[in-house]
Amino acid sequence: MGLGLRSKIPLIIISVFLLWQSSKVWLTFTQERTNREAQPQDESAITTSQKDEFSQQRVHVAVYYEALCPDSRNFFLKQLLPTYRKIADIIEVELIPYGKATTVKTEDGYKFMCQHGPTECNANIIHACSIDILKNSSSQLEYISCMIQRNLQPVYIMETCAQKMNIDYQEIFKCFTGERGKELLAKHGERTNSLQPRISFIPTITIDGRSDQQARILKNLLREVCLRLKVTPEACKL
Repeated sequence: MGLGLRSKIPLIIISVFLLWQSSKVWLTFTQERTNREAQPQDESAITTSQKDEFSQQRVHVAVYYEALCPDSRNFFLKQLLPTYRKIADIIEVELIPYGKATTVKTEDGYKFMCQHGPTECNANIIHACSIDILKNSSSQLEYISCMIQRNLQPVYIMETCAQKMNIDYQEIFKCFTGERGKELLAKHGERTNSLQPRISFIPTITIDGRSDQQARILKNLLREVCLRLKVTPEACKL
């Protein structure tokens, strides 16, 4: 009996040792699994969530302007167009040409008096027609920006910019010479005059319906748009 027991002791010790090692491995595995489950999302899931949130972001920018206004031209060329090109998938631009004009309804239709004279009224009508006919936001903005650089000859520049951008301007010209263009400009006038607080400076820009912080917007539109985003795109970090 004594010899038999002594011969089994090494086997017992080895079995206990193996059991102890197995319990350590199982404890480590269990702890690692618990830690993984405690994490809310893995890295790829967070990235996907951020991408979804980024794709859903939209900032609405409405620009109340005049076709012959130097400040409007500067804003288009130095702020609006460069900003749109950087974050076109985030910014929604709405253009409202009218400014400080006056609309008179007569038996023959609409007549307008514009801050920079009859030429500006014609240019505003051409802009209104272009915005109505060119449904693509990018085409609208590129075309209006092209025209506003030299709008002292609105019909000529309408044709020149159209040829440059491969746009058929005949429909725009027809709108301009008919009653449709005047009706469109009259609607822009109603929209402009309903803005609260009332417009005192041209251009006036609203971001998501708000017209505060005009000085900051006119100076750096991109920064003001980026401040309203929850997920910041790379273009805002430059």
